[in-house]
Amino acid sequence: MEANVLDNKIIKKTLTVKEFAAIYGIGINKAYDVVNVKDFPKIKVGRKIIIIASKVDEWFENSIGKFF
Repeated sequence: MEANVLDNKIIKKTLTVKEFAAIYGIGINKAYDVVNVKDFPKIKVGRKIIIIASKVDEWFENSIGKFF
């Protein structure tokens, strides 16, 4: 599958935990807590966590009112 391109810029489809933390304004430790919650949109490749960017907002919306 090819990454989307907009104005010669690649739009990433995945995020690292560090990128996720920066985008959503949370600390790295709390980001790891969140991504390890059941049903969070991620894929684990060995020890590496790959977050599916297009699914994160939907997951947050479905998690309103929950505590992590």
